[in-house]
Amino acid sequence: MNELSADGIQPDPFAPFTEAEKTSGFPDSTAAVAAFAERRAMPEIWEPQCPAPAEPPESVKHWQHGDSVARWDYRTADGAPIFSVYRFNTADGGKQTLPHTYGRRAWTDKNGLRRDATGWHWKRPLPPLPLYGLDRLAARPEDPVLIAEGEKSADAAAKLFPSYVAITSCGGSNSAGKADWTPLADRMVTIWPDHDDAGTDYARAVTRLAGEAGAAEIRIVSVPELFPPGWDVADDLPEGEGPDVLAELLAGAALAEPPFKMPDGYSWEKGQLWFQPGQKDGSWPPKVFVCGQFDVLGEARTSTGTGWSVFLRWCDRDGRRHEWPMPKSLLHREGNLIAETLTDAGLVCGIGQAHGLLKDFLARVYSARRFECVDRTGWHQAEGKPVFVAPWGKVYGEGAANIVLQSERIVSAESFKTAGTLKQWQDEVAQFAIGNDRVALFMAAGFAGPLLEVLSQDSGGLHLVGSSQSGKTTCASGAGSLWGQGTRRNGQVRSWKTTANGLEGTAAETSDCLLILDELGQADSKEVADIVYQLANETGKGRAARGGEARRRQTWRSLFLSTGELTLAAKIGEAGKRTMAGLEVRLISLPADAGAGYGVFQELHGFDNARDLATQISGAAAKYYGTAARAFLAKLTDNRAKNEGGLIADLKGLRDKFMKDYCPADADGQVKSVCSRFALIGVAGELARVYGVLPWPKNEALRAAGACFKAWLAERGGSGAGEDSAALAQVRAFLEAHGASRFERLHETNSKTGENYYPPGEIRILNRAGFSRLVGDELQFLIMPEAWRNEVCKGMNYKQVAAVLRDKGYLKESADGKNSQSIRIAGHGQMRFYVVTADIMAGDA
Repeated sequence: MNELSADGIQPDPFAPFTEAEKTSGFPDSTAAVAAFAERRAMPEIWEPQCPAPAEPPESVKHWQHGDSVARWDYRTADGAPIFSVYRFNTADGGKQTLPHTYGRRAWTDKNGLRRDATGWHWKRPLPPLPLYGLDRLAARPEDPVLIAEGEKSADAAAKLFPSYVAITSCGGSNSAGKADWTPLADRMVTIWPDHDDAGTDYARAVTRLAGEAGAAEIRIVSVPELFPPGWDVADDLPEGEGPDVLAELLAGAALAEPPFKMPDGYSWEKGQLWFQPGQKDGSWPPKVFVCGQFDVLGEARTSTGTGWSVFLRWCDRDGRRHEWPMPKSLLHREGNLIAETLTDAGLVCGIGQAHGLLKDFLARVYSARRFECVDRTGWHQAEGKPVFVAPWGKVYGEGAANIVLQSERIVSAESFKTAGTLKQWQDEVAQFAIGNDRVALFMAAGFAGPLLEVLSQDSGGLHLVGSSQSGKTTCASGAGSLWGQGTRRNGQVRSWKTTANGLEGTAAETSDCLLILDELGQADSKEVADIVYQLANETGKGRAARGGEARRRQTWRSLFLSTGELTLAAKIGEAGKRTMAGLEVRLISLPADAGAGYGVFQELHGFDNARDLATQISGAAAKYYGTAARAFLAKLTDNRAKNEGGLIADLKGLRDKFMKDYCPADADGQVKSVCSRFALIGVAGELARVYGVLPWPKNEALRAAGACFKAWLAERGGSGAGEDSAALAQVRAFLEAHGASRFERLHETNSKTGENYYPPGEIRILNRAGFSRLVGDELQFLIMPEAWRNEVCKGMNYKQVAAVLRDKGYLKESADGKNSQSIRIAGHGQMRFYVVTADIMAGDA
C-alpha cells in the first residue's frame, strides 16, 4: 500500500530545525513574509506523462480518504496506461473518486514550501481526456458502442451486453465536454443514462458531442419511470422485473433525432408498431399489432432519381443490428415478401391484416433525409469524390455517410465478420506466406480487387491446380482471411457448385473485393465456361422485365481466385467442348506444386512438415480474420482522396517495372495480359506492405508474383499466342490418334508420271482422312481438305491453323505459295492436300 499526500508527496512540516537553520537565526519577518507571498504566487506546473512509463499501483492510500476500494484504468488505443481513477468509501458512508496520473508537478504547498516531484499525482491529464474503454473500442472497430455514465456502469454494461463495446467519459455527468469523443466517428452509438436529471443532461451532452465527432447513429435508452430515481445499469433490477428487461430496453433504444414522420393512424407503443382503425358506431375498434420496433433512417434513390427505397434499421432479439434499403417497388408485389424478408432478419411481424398495414406504413412514411443507393459493392462516386462501399455495410471515403447498398433481399455480412486484431492476423497467418510463392500470391491477390478500378484494369481470375492435399485450399483460406473468415462454411471460400445465374448476385456483392471459388471439379462442365466469361466480362445476363423491356444488368469488377484438381481445359473437356485461348487468359491456370517437395510450400518456417504449416495457416485463418481488408481500405481511400494522381503514378510505375522485368519482349498479347494480372497482384501486395497491413519484406509480393508468372509461362510452353499453341496441339493430337488408322500409306512417286501409288499388297482403309508418304527421310501426311476443315481443325479457323503450321515449318506450301498442294494419286488423279510433316509430333506446342 502506497501512502501519499493529497499532492502525491508525503510532507513533513514538523521536522526539527537543521543545524544550519539554528545558527543562521530567524530571518527578518518582513522578508520572510514577502518570500512566502512570492512562492505562493508562483504558478503550479503540471506536465503529465501520457502514456505512463509503468502500470499504476493496484491500490493506494489517500491521506484523507484512506485505502482505495476500486480502480479503473484509462488506456491508449494500443493498451498502454494513461491514468487511473480510484474509488474511496468516505467516513459519512458516501463515495469519492479521484484521478491518479503520472507526471511532473511543481507547486507551493500550504506551508509555503516549493516542491517539484515526478511520479504519481492526484491529478488528471490535460484535456481533452481519453475515453474509458478506448483500447476495447480500437480492438473492435465494427461493433456497436454503448455509453454508460461512470466507469462502474460501463463495466457492468460490458458484462450484460458483450456484443457492445461499453465505454464512458471521466468525471461524471458534468464533464462530458472535457472528453475526446473523436474515436466515435462512423460508430453506431447507444447512450444508457442514469435515471435522474443529471443522467438526462449527460445523455443530451453526449448526443451533441458524439454527433459532432461523426457518429453514424446515436440512440438513447429510455429508462422506465417506475425504476428508482438514480438507478443505473450497474444496479440491481427493481423488484418484479425479469432479466430480459434490460435487453428489451437496449433493443428499443430510440434514435436521438427521429428523421421520419409517422403516417396517420400508426403509433409506437413499448417498442412495437400499432395501427388504430377509425371509429365505428361511435367506438374505437381494438388496435392492430403490425410489427416490432424499427427506424426509418431516410429515403434512398440512385444518382439518376430511380430505384427509390425506404432505408430501414432494426435489432433482432439477440441485439444484432440489421439494415435494409427496401426497394419501394416491392410494395406492389403480390404476397408477403416484405414481411417474410424482415421476419427472416429478426424483426417480429404480425400476420394476416398486419401484412397489408406494414406495406401501407412503408408506402406512406415520409423522411426528408436522402441517401444515394448503389446496387453493388466497391468504388462509386459521392459528391464527385470516390467512395468504397464494403460488403459489411461500411462506406469509406468523403461523402460516405449518404451512400447505401440496395438489394431486393437483406444482404448478410456473416462471411465478412472480423475476429482478433490485425497484429494477430499478421503474426499467425500472413507471416507464413513469406518465401512461399503460391501462398503469397493468393494473399496479395486479396488486396488486388480494390485496385482494378484505380488502375483501369480488366477483371480476371487465377486458378490454382494440383493434386489433393497439395495445399490449394490453404492458399484460399489465407486469402479469404483478409476479408472474413477463411473457411468454407459461412466464410470467404465459396463452392464452384453453382450456376452462372446464381453467381451474378455474389459477384455484385463482392465487386472490387475478393471472390474465391473452391474445387473446380464440383462445377457443371456445361456451365463453367459461361461462368468464367461472365465473371471476367463484368456483367450479368440480359433479361426482360414484365413488359418486355430490358432489365438493368448487374455489373461488377472482380479479381477472383479458384482452386481444383482439374485444369479449366480438362473441366470443359468433360462436356465435349474445347477451351478457347481467350478463356484461359480470363482464368489463368497455375500449377500448385512449387517444386520443393512440399506442395504449395517452399519454406516451412520451422514446422516439421508441410501439413503442420498448412494446419497453422488454415486454423489461424478461421480464428483471426477480416481486419486486413478493413485496414487496407481505410488507408487506400484516404490516400486516394489526398493524392489520387500520385497514388496512380506510383502504382503504374511498379506495374510497368514488373512487366519490363518479367514479360518477354516478343510476347504475344495474351501473355502480356496474363503478366499484367500477375503485376497487379504483386503491386497490390506491395501497397499493403507500405500501408503496414502485410508484415512482409520489401518487394516480397512482387517477387512471389514474378516467380509464379514464370511458372505459368513454363507450363504454357512459351510466350506465343495461345491460339497458336492450341492449333499445334490439336493437329498433333489428331495425327497421334489416327496417323496409322486413317492415312493410307503411299509408295514412292513414279518419276515418269508423277503419281503416288500404293505399295503392293497394302490393305486399303475405310474412313480415310488422307495419305502418308516418305519423301527421302521425311514422313508427310497428306490431309484431304474436308477432313482438314471438319475434323483436324474442328472448332477452329482452318485457314488460321494452316498459317500457324506453315509459319512453324510443319506445313509444306505449294510452288505458288498456297497452303494446300495439288498432288496426283494413282487411281484418283489430281487431288488437293494439306501436307503436314511428321516433325510436328516432336515440336513444341
